Amino acid sequence: MREGIKIPEKLKTAVDHAIEHENLIRIRAYAVISATETGLSYIVEQILGKYHREDMLGPVYTSVKELSLNGAKANFKRILFDDEKIDGDNDSEYEKGMLLFKERLNENWVLEYGKKARERSLFVDIFFDFNPQRLILEVVNNRPISRKEDVRIREKFLTAMRYDDIAQFYMEGGDSSEGAGMGIVLVTMMLKAQDIDPHLFTIRSDYREKTLARVEFPLAHDYRPQRERFITDSTPELVLSV
Repeated sequence: MREGIKIPEKLKTAVDHAIEHENLIRIRAYAVISATETGLSYIVEQILGKYHREDMLGPVYTSVKELSLNGAKANFKRILFDDEKIDGDNDSEYEKGMLLFKERLNENWVLEYGKKARERSLFVDIFFDFNPQRLILEVVNNRPISRKEDVRIREKFLTAMRYDDIAQFYMEGGDSSEGAGMGIVLVTMMLKAQDIDPHLFTIRSDYREKTLARVEFPLAHDYRPQRERFITDSTPELVLSV
């Protein structure tokens, strides 16, 4: 768990109860700040500790952090593009918008845009669905990606499949122009390093209301992944907001 930030006792009690009973946990975030990361770290540690799979801490926490950041940043980008009247479907305007996005991205800006995201009801829902067999992580933000963004994501997946580690990727001229793309590369490489099928990491959008990133982590050696499994509303869940 991250040092220096304490989790409220009430939150810890709720999380511990949910994990004990294997209830679905949902975290809603408008920005991913230090307190959010601390809470996510605690949840990951407790779930994996329950099943004695502490060896998975690195890839699971990195995945949830990177995908949550990607979701929040996608919402921030939408706010920025809307406010600056930038057409994301126009390649030259998109590049201009991304340069502006990177120039402004800092801790204070994240806090400001987290407030704007809350005001505009743009959020990221982070789901932990778990049992002794597997941990399914889903990160859903209520912003669809465009078909051009979808193409960029597919390109990042293909790029990540060609490399064995992030250092090799950078040494051979890896492109860091897209922050979300780098998250995709990092998660894919971490799965490969753990001998987990990288195809268990998927990102999809309905192009209307939401975008979903999903990673399925096998916990039992005899587990057979269910690639198309969705979280259902009938599953008992603990709902938290950070």
